[in-house]
Amino acid sequence: MPDFHQPILLPTLHHLADARLDEQEKLLERVSKKRPIALVIPALYSELEEKALPKMLRHLDGARYLTRVVFSMNGMTPVQYRRAKRFFAARIKHRPHNILWNDGPALNALHQELDAHSGATHSHGKGSNVWMGVAYLLASGHRGVIACHDSDILNYDREMLWRLCLPVAHRQLGYVFAKSYYGRVRERMYGRVTRLLVFPLLQALRELFGTTPLLSFLAMFRYPLSGEFAADTEFISNMGLAADWGLEIRMLCDVFRFGPPQRVCQVDLGGNFDHKHQHPGIDPVTGREDPARGLMRMAREVTRALLARLWHELGFAAETRKLERLAEAYSQTAAVLLRRYKHEAIFNRLQDSSNEEHKLVDSFTRIIREVVAETNEPNPASAWLPPWKEWSRHHPDFGEKLLKSVEA
Repeated sequence: MPDFHQPILLPTLHHLADARLDEQEKLLERVSKKRPIALVIPALYSELEEKALPKMLRHLDGARYLTRVVFSMNGMTPVQYRRAKRFFAARIKHRPHNILWNDGPALNALHQELDAHSGATHSHGKGSNVWMGVAYLLASGHRGVIACHDSDILNYDREMLWRLCLPVAHRQLGYVFAKSYYGRVRERMYGRVTRLLVFPLLQALRELFGTTPLLSFLAMFRYPLSGEFAADTEFISNMGLAADWGLEIRMLCDVFRFGPPQRVCQVDLGGNFDHKHQHPGIDPVTGREDPARGLMRMAREVTRALLARLWHELGFAAETRKLERLAEAYSQTAAVLLRRYKHEAIFNRLQDSSNEEHKLVDSFTRIIREVVAETNEPNPASAWLPPWKEWSRHHPDFGEKLLKSVEA
């Protein structure tokens, strides 16, 4: 039976019926005449050599309501950049598109300019790629809707894309921000950082600091770390973005801060997404953690971004003893969820991954303790990029330099 539960504070658009793709895309073509829709796809060069991206491009080339697709990339040499241009030109022939080479000489200089003026240092990653892709569209004069999704969705189709875009593009729906959710189940349950870190961490924060409006809002999202969103251009131009894996959780915090009530939604993209699964970041033989790899790096950056954003919201400066109990409270809540996930696996005849998940929870507990130690200072470390509207007001020539860098 389709699920139709509606959290009062978070409108939820469910997949209740299979609408005809051609009819929904024609609807988007009509509404996009007044509210143009552009798409940002952050990617590594290595994705060009995987199975997912070529298939995605075949679908995107037929999405006639898209005015532009921006591939915001890093991890390329000059030779690979030229290959990437040929790769996209051969596969996406009917949609205008641009390639942003973020760690190339021209755009890297702009990233360094961001660091110099903001007083923070960020490395190239998903968040900074998204920021530069959005900045490029806004600098080019795009007004309407900007959607964003990952480049590694193996079972991608255009059904997912129209569901993501329609809530913001359609005036009668009137949302300024739409966040995706979907299943992550194959032979086992995935979505491990969401299930094993974010859900129990949010519950632990509520137990220690009380059920604040922001924590209640975050807890209502079914997949807070999903990589897909759509946003009104005016709305997103007022939002800063985390430069790293903290992008999604930090974005939801700012959506709560700036979003008009009842004009932010989560939308069911349907079925299970088959993404590239991150390495746990734990050596299977020695058990050693690699903090720069896979889920270990992601967990640290997500935790850091969340706690940095909650510094003032929850009054950490005056509640250091509660903060010091956070890792223990998280571990206790995670233990309850681990039992439930094991029951889910038995009930659905899925692969039993409880041993690995117990090890992940132990590692996440240590990461929380370490991040809490970092957080016991007035300005917790978190890679953050400023809102485009604010940045472009103080640096009016940045947009022109960005456009020239991409068009060169």
